[in-house]
Amino acid sequence: MLPTPLTALLNVLSQSILFLTLAATSLVIYRLFFHPLAKVPGPKLAAISNVWYAYHARKGDMLRLGTTLHRKYGHAVRVGPNELWFDSKEAFAKIYSATQGYDKSNFYLATSLNRPKFHFSSFNLHSPDTLDLLSERDMDRYRLQRRLIGPLYSTRNVLRYEKAVDDVLVKVIAQLNTLNGTQVDLKMWMHIITVECLSAIVLSYSPGYLKAHNDFGSSSHAYMNWRRKSVFGLFTWAVLAESYSKSAGRFFARLWNVTFVTPAPFKPFFTPVYSKITKRIAAALQPKPPKDDRRDLIADLIDLHKEKPDFTLTYLKRMAMTNFGAGHETTTSALIACIAMIASHPTIREKVETETRQQQQQQQRTSNPPISYSSTLDLPYLQSAIKESQRLYPVLGMSPSRTVPSSSSSSSSSSSSSSSTTTTAPHLHNIPIPPGTRIGCNPISLHRNPSIFGSAPEKFIPERWLSNSTTTTNESSCAQVRDMERYNLTWGGGARTCPGKNLAQMIVFKVVATLFREFEVEVVDVEGMSREENMKFYFMAMLTGVGVRFKLRIGRDGMDGGGGEEGGGGVTHVGFKDRTG
Repeated sequence: MLPTPLTALLNVLSQSILFLTLAATSLVIYRLFFHPLAKVPGPKLAAISNVWYAYHARKGDMLRLGTTLHRKYGHAVRVGPNELWFDSKEAFAKIYSATQGYDKSNFYLATSLNRPKFHFSSFNLHSPDTLDLLSERDMDRYRLQRRLIGPLYSTRNVLRYEKAVDDVLVKVIAQLNTLNGTQVDLKMWMHIITVECLSAIVLSYSPGYLKAHNDFGSSSHAYMNWRRKSVFGLFTWAVLAESYSKSAGRFFARLWNVTFVTPAPFKPFFTPVYSKITKRIAAALQPKPPKDDRRDLIADLIDLHKEKPDFTLTYLKRMAMTNFGAGHETTTSALIACIAMIASHPTIREKVETETRQQQQQQQRTSNPPISYSSTLDLPYLQSAIKESQRLYPVLGMSPSRTVPSSSSSSSSSSSSSSSTTTTAPHLHNIPIPPGTRIGCNPISLHRNPSIFGSAPEKFIPERWLSNSTTTTNESSCAQVRDMERYNLTWGGGARTCPGKNLAQMIVFKVVATLFREFEVEVVDVEGMSREENMKFYFMAMLTGVGVRFKLRIGRDGMDGGGGEEGGGGVTHVGFKDRTG
């Protein structure tokens, strides 16, 4: 008897289901027991699929995972079928070396401003040459871009823009004074200050955020976008699908529940900034450009374009926008960490306040101008407190991952520094790692490794950065401080450190020093609002939900109290749980 069409269809479906079940079971067994990384410790679900990692990235669990995974599993942790996290000197030195050939992984495709296309003819990805510094994976192209812009972002040139930051800080002091000590959201206000500083530096312009006491939801909008990117970056196929079909991207975003509603009243600053950049460039490149005496960063970028043909018009426009796109979140994150950590530890806060005010007295200032950048470099305790804040709460919450190169790629990349070659897979902590594996150091884990940062790495102890400290709680030596500076992902790793580091540091140092000199900064509800387990960290990471009060200092021209005892009171638990200092 011949089977009916329905019977035939059911047979095909049952056989297909059986085949898929067997295939999935075989894949799970292979990844758990026979994969080259099968012996690396880590959560079992992570070994099976990237779904485990993406689930925690969507939840914003990166701070919690960064503080617990390595403590449980050791220096090497398998967080995906083909991805490892490390937290050691050995791993950092190899992964982020400029000569080992470890290029940025496919995760960064999710951060690309112009999504790559897959060329089926050559069977590889093609990314347009647009000066996308974060996601650029062509190292020859990247090195050229860094050489072109390097002089403009040197410390020497960055100081030319300090007056613009000073003008903003004068207005910041005035506007914070009008708050009369009312509680405000630290994240929003640090974003306001950052965007105002960047706008003044790049375009001699104000977006009006400071005057309005509001960033109109732009910081929250940007942070939720990083939640989306953190999930997409773990699935290369999803990024490629979105580059061909926006509908596919929206479907995947809804599937993972990483869509978000634009906050009201939303007022993005990118739209007016892009308009102003476009107009400035168009005017400057006319045959007879109008006179413009503004010597801001966009003017210097335009001059660079005129002087060096390699700095194309595309590069010019992109770099002008990158100052905002890359700078507004990273600088905001650093400022939040510094203000929150210093202000929530009273003894440390008093030391910072005293140091900044003593310097003002020594300079015999009768007014209170913003502290100069050069002066902040002469404030060792301020410097150590800033470094310690960024150590505990870095800008990156996920591993800045790299791809293990093939033996031939690794050999060719290191041929300039060594005549020997290697044909074996690289080893880290006695683990053979096959080419194509995604590896990296998780910044949170790395920065809490006691072999690098000394005892009690989970505690907020600025003294650990003072090599000449005589406190009993500080075990640092000059060698250890050098190690802490070296094995550090505060500003990125190795050859891919942040090109705007000097500009960001100038803003951070000046803002933190000025605010603690001018105001009594108080963190509100330390116990309830700021528990680490409630902090949402994605690839881009920042403390959220921290309320503060800025109380104008009474008698700020003089010294109104000591700075606490040297040493003993400076050791406090991280997480804002101990307010005794």
